[in-house]
Amino acid sequence: MRIDRAFQKSAAVSAVFAIAGSGLAAAQPVTEKWSGPPPVGARWESAQKNTGSFGTDRQVRMTRLPDTTWKGAPALAISNVGAGTLLMRPDDGHWMAALGPDGAPAVTYDPPMGWLFPLAVGKKFDMNSRMTNAKGTVTDVSASCAIEAWEKVEVPAGSFDAYRIACKNNLGEEGVYWTSPDVGSFVRTRLQRSASHPAGAGTQESELVVSPR
Repeated sequence: MRIDRAFQKSAAVSAVFAIAGSGLAAAQPVTEKWSGPPPVGARWESAQKNTGSFGTDRQVRMTRLPDTTWKGAPALAISNVGAGTLLMRPDDGHWMAALGPDGAPAVTYDPPMGWLFPLAVGKKFDMNSRMTNAKGTVTDVSASCAIEAWEKVEVPAGSFDAYRIACKNNLGEEGVYWTSPDVGSFVRTRLQRSASHPAGAGTQESELVVSPR
C-alpha cells in the first residue's frame, strides 16, 4: 500500500497464498476474514522501482497511526511518511480514502474498495467503486481479481507465505499482489499501466524491506 501523487489520478487495489518446503507449501489455507493491520505505532518499509507514470524509485515508509473517523465512521489510519495517510475500514481493510500531506482528501472511495473475504486459491471476485479525486473528478473503477496461488515469497524483509492475487481494472492497469495474513501488509507488488491509463503508461515493482515492528 502506498500513498503518493498517483492517488490523485488513479488507484489500484490489491492480496496472498503459500506452498512450503522446497518452494512448495503445506496445506492451502482459507482466510475467513481480514486479520487487521500491524498495531498502532508499528513501522515498516518497502522499496519501489518505478517507470513512466509511477514516477521515480522511492522508499515507502509506513506507520500505523491511532484510529480515527471518516465521515462519522471508525477508520484505521496508515501514514505514508511525507506523502499522506490511507484510511481503511476496520472490519475488512477496505480503502475509504487517501489524504494528502495537508490532511485534505486526495482520493475517496464509495463504497470502500478491497479484497472480498474469505480468501482461497482459485477464488475470483470483482471490486467496484466510485473514486473521487481532490479536484472533484469522479471515476468509476471496476477490477476483476483472481487468487492464483498460495506460495512462499522471498523479499529483503524475509520469507513469507502469501496469497498471489492478480487483478485487472477498467483504467488500463494490471497488477499482481502478494499479501501475507501474518504480516498485515503487501510483501511484494507488480503493477503495469497501459498507454490508455489516465496517468499514462508505467510500471512499478515493490518489495517489503523492513517488516512491521
